[in-house]
Parts: sequence; structure tokens; C-alpha cells
Amino acid sequence: MRKIILSNEQIQDICELIGSQLATRYRFNDTPPVFIGVMKGAIPFLSDLVCHCNIPLLIDYIQIGSYNGTESTGTVILKKDVSLDIRNRDIVIVEDIVDSGISMNFLVDYFTKKYQPKSIVTVALLDKKINRKIPFELDYFGIEVGNEFLMGYGLDYNDIWRNTREVFVPSPEEVKEWDELLSRK
Repeated sequence: MRKIILSNEQIQDICELIGSQLATRYRFNDTPPVFIGVMKGAIPFLSDLVCHCNIPLLIDYIQIGSYNGTESTGTVILKKDVSLDIRNRDIVIVEDIVDSGISMNFLVDYFTKKYQPKSIVTVALLDKKINRKIPFELDYFGIEVGNEFLMGYGLDYNDIWRNTREVFVPSPEEVKEWDELLSRK
């Protein structure tokens, strides 16, 4: 039996809280901030988060890779860059989860060096500080979680089950079933 970590109602409460905080932060900006979702996992969170930001904003995406199954490889690969010009803009990097800190640190460094934005704010639904490999503090996060493997609401197992409305810990039986499903080619 799966263990629910965050219900959809709890997720929406987090989106409302962080969204209103970000709206307050940027309400007097001369230019709209650019919210950058880290694909693919952050798509549901970004979508719900911006619905609670009652300000003009822009949305873009970046895609990186650092996982193989349930484990981080420790190496970040850029798969898709942003399409908007974010030079001298306030940017908000939106992630589903930050664990080792390697990916988020990579993104902050990458954006700083390549685009020189006006400011960078980091946001994640889940903060898994227990797994930090490098020091990194998020500007905003929903909840801190332990060392369990999490899925749902953007979090995946080999690219499946991103499409649930809650975050959960899968049961061993579910993982076995998914491995069998994924082995069929």
C-alpha cells in the first residue's frame, strides 16, 4: 500500500502560500519575472503555483537530466535550454524536489554565467535536505521530506506516474509491477 506524503489539498495550500509570497515579492516590478520550470517533474507544480501568483509573469522551461531510475547520477546534463531572453530579468527557478542540491546548484550557476539575470529565486515543492551532497538553501519550499523515494505530482519512476494529484511513497509491489510494465517493449 502506498503512503501519501502530500494530498492534493495540501499541495494546493502550498501553491497558494508560495504563490502569494512571490506575488508580493514581485508586485512592483517594472518587468514581469520569468518563472522557469525544470522539466519534466516541475510541470504540475509550476502550473498550480503560477495560478496563485496574481501578477504579470512569463513562463519558460529548461530540461536537465541527472537521474537513472531512483538514483541520482551526480552528473547534470542540459537537454533543453530556455527560449526567452532572461538577461537582466528576475527569474524564478521552479523544481519539484531538491535533494542532493547538485541540479539546482548547476542551474543557478548556469543561468548566472550564461544569462546574467537581475536576480535568481529558487522554489521547490519538496526539500530533501537529508540528501544534500553540496550546501544549497532554497528561497521557498513546501515541506521538508525524509529519505524515502517519492513519486507523483511530477515525480516519476523511470518517466511513469508523474500524473497523480498527490505525492506518495510507492509500495514494493507497485515498483515490481512497474518494472514488469516497463520491461515490455
